[in-house]
Amino acid sequence: MRSTAIILISLAIPLFATPTIPAGGIELSSPSSKVSARAEGNGKVERIEIHGKDFSEATRVTVAMATPDKPWSAYVTQPLDAGPVSKGDRLLVTYFARSTTSVPGRVTAKVQISAPTFDALGTTDHASFGMEWQEIHQPLISSRDASTGKGEVTILLGEVVQTIEIAAIRVLNYGPDFDLSKLPRPKVTYHGREADAPWRVAALDRIEKSRMADYSAQITDAEGRPLAGLPVTIELYRHQFGFGTCVTRGMLTSAGDDGERYRDLVRRTCSRVVFENDLKPDSFPHDEQGFTQLEKSFDWLKKHDIQVRGHYLIQEAVDGWTRQRLGDPARLRETYMASIRERIEWVGDRVTEWDAINHPIAWGGAEMLGTKGPPLDTLSMDLFHEARRLTALPLVINEDQLFRPGNQQDQTFALLDRLKREGVRVDGLGNQAHFSSSFLPSPEELLRVTDRFAAVVPKQVVTEFDIVTHGDEELAADYLRDCLIACFSHPAYDGFMLWGFWEGSHWIPEAALWRKDWSVKPIGLVWEEWTTKRFHTRISLTTDQLGKISWRGYEGTYRVTAGVRETVNFKPGSNGSPAKVSLP
Repeated sequence: MRSTAIILISLAIPLFATPTIPAGGIELSSPSSKVSARAEGNGKVERIEIHGKDFSEATRVTVAMATPDKPWSAYVTQPLDAGPVSKGDRLLVTYFARSTTSVPGRVTAKVQISAPTFDALGTTDHASFGMEWQEIHQPLISSRDASTGKGEVTILLGEVVQTIEIAAIRVLNYGPDFDLSKLPRPKVTYHGREADAPWRVAALDRIEKSRMADYSAQITDAEGRPLAGLPVTIELYRHQFGFGTCVTRGMLTSAGDDGERYRDLVRRTCSRVVFENDLKPDSFPHDEQGFTQLEKSFDWLKKHDIQVRGHYLIQEAVDGWTRQRLGDPARLRETYMASIRERIEWVGDRVTEWDAINHPIAWGGAEMLGTKGPPLDTLSMDLFHEARRLTALPLVINEDQLFRPGNQQDQTFALLDRLKREGVRVDGLGNQAHFSSSFLPSPEELLRVTDRFAAVVPKQVVTEFDIVTHGDEELAADYLRDCLIACFSHPAYDGFMLWGFWEGSHWIPEAALWRKDWSVKPIGLVWEEWTTKRFHTRISLTTDQLGKISWRGYEGTYRVTAGVRETVNFKPGSNGSPAKVSLP
């Protein structure tokens, strides 16, 4: 059992107030909308009268058995029968709630399609409340359309044992252009955010000691003669550490202003990238235009000395490409084998490593290849061994929610531990690190989990970082800053990758660092500040009598500039052996 202390430092901290609801929202439920509720198992649902409030009745739900993986085992729901919702609309979910016991209530609101498979339009952060009635306000952005009468709002209660009362549920639609930050919300923070947090002081000290080194170089002319007394500027050109983002072949080859801005940010802030979809089995190009774009993308990245991760060879969680072929398992196996052979051969050494297996554990309710029986139950590991035969590149296992206590963390650890004991070499662990303000583990918890996995795998990489904070841009910025510092400070990590940065090319537009018009959010300013300024070296020096210079800086490739002479990139020397740098 995990200690209470560990659980506490893992949770985002909601700080509730009673703000004013802005005018202009359209009610999505009519006054006659019927509220219904359910509690599975030994739970109980009651309708109760309320006196002395603006509402006269409430729904009381008793949850007798906690189901953290199925919060929908107990719920209160209300139809959205008074208006439609469009993708991108800003919604405000609001209701009154209280716990009937000293145990704080804990719920989540989900706006969803009202028929199977109950696809989500959006899910709020958790709300927590005590024994006094509290008005809860939680904003979200709709991810899809729902016509009038086809949607509902559902308050999910089943995560913990509790008895709570819910009343006066409303959902207001403010349309696509309303400033999300203007909508009322609980103020969320996390442990370790304070400016003088001791963990951050210690982490920055570790970074200075472990991510920097003493370097030297000897500057000569084209004939190899030392250039003495020459003023030079030494600047880090490419980090050895993999700061970067996912990219697309379309954007890397796009003409026009958006393409130029996109490439400029990649060039300035990234030492490593990963293709979002272009090397996956279902989207690896087989047409002339696609191949041309991918070739040009690789060429551009090589020209700018930006490394590339390979993502991914196989996904254990069944995706659309796989599901279409499940009816013929033997053929699916053959198709997958042919696919990884094709991609590994075509890509060659243009990637530094491969995510060999993506989502080996996956999320609750995901359909998995391993449940299909022969010949699919061993497919992922068979492909892993085939990839090991085909390439000498490192092979990584990539999974999400590894910082969250629970199934994905524990089963991923168990998988890696078993493979290590069986002598199967796994070269790294990719931690996808998708966050929302409902769960923000403290930086100290990130470091603790990293220590745990360091016992079973030689290196770790943050592969798909993003964060959704429902309009709290300062929270997103601070959390990225602290995740960067924490991970860069831990020797297990060799990279930290964003899962997109521009709203115009992002799987969750709200989580982008730059808006569609390229105006920068606070989180984008943090990314630029720490990757190009804080974790950066730029120093002016003068060569000695032998043309030598020495400095301390971050590990990576450097660039030397001397007046009007041509700029030269080089790998600096260390341990008393200066690099030879010839300036034309």
